[in-house]
Amino acid sequence: MSIEDYILIKRIQDGDPAAFEVLVRKYYQDIYSFCVRRCNGDTVLAADLTQETFLKLIEHIQRYRPTGKFINFLLTIAVNTCNNNYKKKSFEFVEMEVLAQQPDQTDLEASLLRQETALTVQQALSQLPDFQKETIILRFYHDRKIREIADITGVSVPTAKSRLKQGLDKLKRYLDKEDLEL
Repeated sequence: MSIEDYILIKRIQDGDPAAFEVLVRKYYQDIYSFCVRRCNGDTVLAADLTQETFLKLIEHIQRYRPTGKFINFLLTIAVNTCNNNYKKKSFEFVEMEVLAQQPDQTDLEASLLRQETALTVQQALSQLPDFQKETIILRFYHDRKIREIADITGVSVPTAKSRLKQGLDKLKRYLDKEDLEL
C-alpha cells in the first residue's frame, strides 16, 4: 500500500470526509472502468455499481487493515458488488463505447475497424461466464497479476489461472469464428 493511501485511509477512519473525497477521485475511474466492462457496457448500471462500491467501502473502512495494494481491496468490493447485482437480475447486452480510440487518428476506415473489433471483443466477453469474464477484465484491462486476481476474486491461484486460460480459449474460439485474432 502506498504511503499516500495509508494516510488517506487513516484520515477517513478518523472521520475526515475530505480524505474520502480524495480517495474516491483517485480510484473512481478504475472502479467505474471495471464495472462498465463487467456490465457489458451498461454505463448507467456501471455508475450505480461504482457508487455502491464506494458506499460499501465507507461502511467497512473501520475494519480495513493495510495489507497489499488498496486498489485490490477496492476491486474486491467491486467484484462482489457486481456479482451480487447479477444474482438479482439478468442482463441484456448493451453496446459499449469504444474505449481504445486514438483522438489523433484521421483514417476513418482504420477507426471504424477498431470500433468494430472492440465491439466484437465486447460481444465475445459477454458470452463468457461471469467468473471468466471478470478474470479476463482484471488481467487485461486492469493489469492485475494472477495472485492479485486470486485475492480479489477469493479463489486460489490455480483456479484463477484456470479461469483465465479457459476464458481466453473460449474468446479465441469465438473470435476465430469472426476472423479476428486474440
